[in-house]
Amino acid sequence: MNGLDEIIAEEEAINLAIDTAIYSYLQRRTKIYADIQVTDLVYCPRRAYFEKKYGKKHNSNDFSLIVGILIHDFMLQALAEELNADNEVLTVEVFNIDGDFVKVYAMCDLLTDKYVLELKTCGRLPNEPKDSHVMQLEAYLRFFDRDYGYLVYVNRNNGDRRIFKHYRDDTIYDEFKNRLDDFYVSLKYDRIPYYHNESLCKFGKRKCPFYDMCYESGGGVSGV
Repeated sequence: MNGLDEIIAEEEAINLAIDTAIYSYLQRRTKIYADIQVTDLVYCPRRAYFEKKYGKKHNSNDFSLIVGILIHDFMLQALAEELNADNEVLTVEVFNIDGDFVKVYAMCDLLTDKYVLELKTCGRLPNEPKDSHVMQLEAYLRFFDRDYGYLVYVNRNNGDRRIFKHYRDDTIYDEFKNRLDDFYVSLKYDRIPYYHNESLCKFGKRKCPFYDMCYESGGGVSGV
């Protein structure tokens, strides 16, 4: 092997190591703890359905996702210490659906004696909390038996933040349970869920990795 071949081989090894590290990190961070998680239901149940059926697919912004996750994890640890809270707390609730006992897992960011806190890093602060985030927090309030919680958005570029307080809302939780019923029955009988989030079908020039599969099967004609 001459000097040029050795340099190329080293660069290929470095690139392979980086790809392996990214894949390994994403696999750990996107681990499915059980058949159904709260996050399956609040973002896009159809995507979650396809992921459980065909496996997760990561898109071209995986590296930016890792950066966001790292910032999120670092802030969680610091906030947990400052607020005397537990971070990344896992719990499970059992529901009776279609004659079956169904476990639904939840992992909240921070849990104190009084409230649940969910941390969201973003490139631009929202004027109002996203509906999916509110539903996620609503489910956590029920699962962890808290009356209120906080959604905290932090701009990862400059550290600006916006804080929204949320109290239990039966209407939101009823919608969550409707999604759960539909999602479980869809998994059980292998049909596409009714609920989906059209705002997540395309992200600028990028599409959901299951976009074509969803629309080819007629999935784009109904839902929310």
